[in-house]
Amino acid sequence: MLNRNIFITGFMGTGKSSVAQSLSCQTGKTWLDMDSIIENRKKTSIAKIFNTKGEAYFRKIEKELLHEIITQQDLVVATGGGTLLDEENYLLVREKGIVILLWARPEVIFKRLSKENSRPLLSGENKREKILYLLNKRKKLYNRFVHRIDTSDLVIEQVANEVLKICREG
Repeated sequence: MLNRNIFITGFMGTGKSSVAQSLSCQTGKTWLDMDSIIENRKKTSIAKIFNTKGEAYFRKIEKELLHEIITQQDLVVATGGGTLLDEENYLLVREKGIVILLWARPEVIFKRLSKENSRPLLSGENKREKILYLLNKRKKLYNRFVHRIDTSDLVIEQVANEVLKICREG
């Protein structure tokens, strides 16, 4: 399975970008972070895109980018937190690579994101409640992922090693 693209997905604050970058170093695959690519191309932050153009617009450009990415090979891709909640996107990456869902306990996510203000879905007050709401809303969709890793008590290298183990086992 190491000859296939690896897609790292999951809720915000679970370590997608850091793990994907670590995997890139370990495997020699090219690392792509979808949110960073979108920000670079649009020359603005994800939060500003959400605030000025809306979530539907963001999801549209995210889908277009995913269709572009899946034509490439030898990649480790950190998807946006909501990218694979879309059924078409989910089926596409399952067909074109191996998908690993990273997750963490809500209190761990809250702690990791407590000082961050760049997450559009967590803007404003009651960040903890928003995390719980979104996790509950996404629970059914997250449960469909075959390969899942709880990052709550692991460092990046441990998570990357778990991903490699999954990829080798097929």
